[in-house]
Formats: sequence, structure tokens, C-alpha cells
Amino acid sequence: MPFKITVPSLPPVEFSPNWRGHWGARSQAGRQAHDDVIALVHEQGWSGKPLTGVTISVSWGVKDKRRRDTDNFAARTKPYIDGLVMAGVLEDDSRFHVLMEFSWHEASQSETVITVT
Repeated sequence: MPFKITVPSLPPVEFSPNWRGHWGARSQAGRQAHDDVIALVHEQGWSGKPLTGVTISVSWGVKDKRRRDTDNFAARTKPYIDGLVMAGVLEDDSRFHVLMEFSWHEASQSETVITVT
């Protein structure tokens, strides 16, 4: 049942609670993030029933050692998790259906690794 995708970028900055841009840019970034996740799910050939009662582990891969705020990155990850719901991997992403875990790792390129167990 474990399901894992690696998005080759960090989550969209437009979803940071501190971002102060135009709503249209946020909407476009969200649609692109959804589409990216859905494409990765289809690329892996997901065909199961939507999962519930799962743990979603998100690990952000970064190239440098700058300090980053985990709370902001958790919020920025929302469109990726919503993409898993749209792709049919998750039944729902509410607190009743998923437990979220967040971590960081060093990587040669920026990435977001999402594991559903």
C-alpha cells in the first residue's frame, strides 16, 4: 500500500501564509501544482481505491543549509496534497482521514517527496 511520489520542486511560494501577491498568481500556481501531482500519480499507474486512515509524510529536499520555516512549508504543500485527492489516491485530506508528518533532507536539487502509508 505505500505510495510515494517525488515532485521535482519545492511547494509553490504563492501558498505561503506570508506571500502578498495577486490572487490570480496563487490560483495559477495551485492549478499547476495539482496538475504536476496528478501527472506523477498517473505516471506511477495508480489504480487503487482512494485511501483513508493513512499517514502522509512530506520531506522537502533542499540544496543549502539556509534556515526555513516548517510551518510555512506545510502551508505551501497544500496544493500537492489536494492533488492527491483529485488524483484519487486519498479519499479526503481532512484530519479524520490523514495524519501529516513533515521533515527536511539534503538533496542535490530542490524536491518534495510525498509518501502515503
